Formats: sequence, structure tokens, C-alpha cells
Amino acid sequence: MTDKYLRLEGFSKQIRGTMISTADYCSRNIHWGGSLSCVEILNSICSLLLNAPDVNSVQDINERLIVSKGHAALALYAVFYQYGLIDDFRQDYQKDGGIFSEELAVGTELGVTCSTGSLGLGLPYAVGKALKTKMKGEDKKIYVLMGDGECDEGSVWESVMFAAQKKLDNLCLIIDRNHLQLDGHTDEIVALNDLEGVFKSFGWNAMTVCGHSYPELDKAFSHQTSGRPTVIIADTVKGKGISFMENNHIWHDRILNRDLLEQAKREVGLCSK
Repeated sequence: MTDKYLRLEGFSKQIRGTMISTADYCSRNIHWGGSLSCVEILNSICSLLLNAPDVNSVQDINERLIVSKGHAALALYAVFYQYGLIDDFRQDYQKDGGIFSEELAVGTELGVTCSTGSLGLGLPYAVGKALKTKMKGEDKKIYVLMGDGECDEGSVWESVMFAAQKKLDNLCLIIDRNHLQLDGHTDEIVALNDLEGVFKSFGWNAMTVCGHSYPELDKAFSHQTSGRPTVIIADTVKGKGISFMENNHIWHDRILNRDLLEQAKREVGLCSK
């Protein structure tokens, strides 16, 4: 493994540690499962964007990245903190009147451009932003992260058709395919059979990767296509990194009691075993 990927792997561990330690300051429900599953995805995108010459701040990143699964806000904050883009947010997380809300909200100094607490909003917004960018002749790619349960929303498929019609090859959609949503397994709620094939049938460039593999994500993000939007279906584990949360839908949104918090801390290396 290259030094770059070793560095990103180290960041993943530290990001998960930051996320878990947030429970020391916040006694409210936290969206653990879907935040932990997309750490590598968000880390990859932020690392990629920070190498662009015109991206220097959290506001610059939020101009290019729309996190449609707004309940993964904790992961985004932790990634930003890891890169030194924001100060330590943990004491202010979910505080009334604060900027670090449980779900992403527009109108704060973080520069979030689309509120995504309600699902199905991020992709339509990103499609509009990609179209505007292309019409202005700007050489910028727009990234949007969406959950697989979010594919239940009709607005998603309207956007998929529109993006293909407009040949938005500057749009990259990443689906966090952790196979679980609030009420259980996605296949038991609305089955997403052959998701890659479905997107290809709509005229998209589509590929499936391991969403926890930096080499696979890196290769997918570097893939160039002309005249077609791209979707990366990132196969992930909900609750990744915490044994009792992994592949368990009840940890979609839950409070960590003291004993489980101590176990989670041990598993991410925050305290000795």
C-alpha cells in the first residue's frame, strides 16, 4: 500500500475516533450507522478536492460536495476537523442555535449550500449546480453523496433522467450502498436489484467498488467519461468499525450508553483494551 493510502487509512481511524468521542459531549440520538459507513468516501473526496488549486476552505469544498444523506453530518464534521478546516466541533455538536446540527443545514459559516435533512433533495440540487457550472464553461466537477435507502425517493430518478439528458459529465454521484436503512434491509423495503445496470440503462457511466478501499475509490474518482454523468456505487458496511453497530439497522439513530461507549472507544483505539 502506498504512503498516500496508508495516510488515508490512518485518517480513517482518527476520524472514527473523533466521531465516537462526540458522545462524551452529546447525550442525544446520533446517526451512527450511516455516518460510520461513509468515512472513507468523504475522506477520499475531501483529499481529492483539497488538491485542486481553487479549493482552500470548508466553504470551497461545500461548493463542490453535496452530502444528500444529511444524517451523515457527523462524519463530514469529523473529516473537516481531521484536515484542520474547522476547530474542534464536539462540544458544540447538536447544541441549540449552533452551526453543527445533527443533519446538514444551509445558512451557516460552514458554507453548506443545500439543507439535506429531508432525503431526496441533494441529487436534484447537485444536478442543477452541475448544469449551471457547465453552462458557465467552468471546469469543475460536482460530487454528491447519497444513501441507498434514499433511492426510494422519486425525485432521485427524475434527476437521474435529467442529468443523462443534459449529458452532465461533470456530475459524480456516490451511493453509500450499506444495504440498510432506518426500518431494515433495503431489499426488504424497496429492492435495489442490479443498481449498476439500472443506472447504465438510464445512460449513466456506472461502476461498483468497495467503499472502504482507498485504491478502489481513487481509481473510480479518476475515471474520465465524456457526455455521461457518473455514479459510483460504493459497497459499504453500516456502522463500520464498531462491532456491535456493523450491519445492524437499529444503530441508524441511537444513543450510546456508557458501557457501549467505552467498548466503542476501545475498538477505535481511544483507550486500552
